[in-house]
Amino acid sequence: MPKPNKKAAWVEDLSFVFEECERVHKLISNTPPGEFKNLSRSDVGGDLPHPAGRGNMTCSTAGVRRVRHLAEQALLNSDAGGTLELDRVYRAFRQIIVDRFVKDGLPIDERNVEKAMSSAVKAAKRDRADTIHYLPCRLMYAAKPDSFSVGPVTFLTTKQFNERMSEKLDAYARGDGSKSMKVEEGLLEDARYYYDGFTWVGQVEILNCDAGVSKMRGQLAVTAALNFIHVIFGSYHTDRMMVGGPRMENDRRAHITLRLDGSVDVSTSWSATSAVGFHEGWNALLERETAPLLISAAGKAIEPMTNPAVKRPLATRLTDAVGWFGDAVREESPAAQIVKAVTALEALVMTGEHIDIASEVSTRAAALCFDPERDGTFEEVNKEMLHAYDMRSKLAHGSLSPFDAEVTQYAPQCLYWAERVIGGALVLFESHGLLDRDLSTRQLKEGMTRLIEAAKQLSDEKSLALKNPQHGGTS
Repeated sequence: MPKPNKKAAWVEDLSFVFEECERVHKLISNTPPGEFKNLSRSDVGGDLPHPAGRGNMTCSTAGVRRVRHLAEQALLNSDAGGTLELDRVYRAFRQIIVDRFVKDGLPIDERNVEKAMSSAVKAAKRDRADTIHYLPCRLMYAAKPDSFSVGPVTFLTTKQFNERMSEKLDAYARGDGSKSMKVEEGLLEDARYYYDGFTWVGQVEILNCDAGVSKMRGQLAVTAALNFIHVIFGSYHTDRMMVGGPRMENDRRAHITLRLDGSVDVSTSWSATSAVGFHEGWNALLERETAPLLISAAGKAIEPMTNPAVKRPLATRLTDAVGWFGDAVREESPAAQIVKAVTALEALVMTGEHIDIASEVSTRAAALCFDPERDGTFEEVNKEMLHAYDMRSKLAHGSLSPFDAEVTQYAPQCLYWAERVIGGALVLFESHGLLDRDLSTRQLKEGMTRLIEAAKQLSDEKSLALKNPQHGGTS
């Protein structure tokens, strides 16, 4: 079957747009003013810039939908994907097609339509820039050190942030002395009050993106850094950490109950909104054992979010997996924690298989985290992974209630194993330089098979050494 000619389809779409403009213009011209309200919204529900530069000319909803589709195709077929918002290309394209095909009367052919589409992207590219974003975070109360980095993301204590930004924020407040600066002063006052309700601020620079995409990537990058912190320091110690959210220095709650005798009972509670298990000098933990590898791998995984020019296939796999894991850590529902934690494992290890998924997930996850010094045998770890997958399946398919006591009891264990698997993947990928390679899905699948074989061999050697101590310990 021959491949469809996408350029011919573009010509057809744009021709349809102007045919709709002409049809709707005739429809309005032939409709008495008193009957305008009876016109279908699908007929008069869209518009394009007027060629005379005054207001808009009416088009149909279907016609405008084709214009948006063409703008989307322009962006998809350009080198600007992931750096521009579609609306920005769409706005530029609307004006360009009117200027070229209505005002200048160019023929609607493949060459001219393609040039109009590329011109819209080129115009939108002018709005791209490098931008530094600051996102308020809840991390730990300990303020020494007052900054640390996870790759391109730097976390500053709120005090350190205020000191670094003091002059720039004061300059913003002074402005140019105009009356309108009162609005800016109010905005700044509200913003500073909001930021001061958090313990830390995440700083990240996003390269070569428009404002909307840059803000989105900044949010994703800082959140990804936090997700990796969950893995590096453990879910138990970091479950109160988060990026943004309501300003809430303390979590104060209350509960009112009514007894059978008609009397009321009131209880209140107070809890911290940042992690309390960290003390000054906690950064020494980042220098122990595999922590440097974990930090390095996390940084490489985040970098494609901050720099769209960087392409790392395994990085996306890691940030997807750790995203699910981070959601699981911050989740209050034990059932949702299990579902999200196991989904994190699936996102990390699966390579397109559609059969025997439980076995593939469990053996690959077990191989990533198996440690003969900590664990019994490979099969014992594999059984843990199978159990986790089985729990997720039962919850997802309704054979296990989210309110079952078994679910609440198992959730911390599920988070523990997911944490170990992702941590194992970070160490493996970084120590073997895999994040810097353009690995195909097939290569990753073959690598997983070799990893399982190696883990089983280590397990067998350990078992043999335990049976025959005279032969030495594990390799």
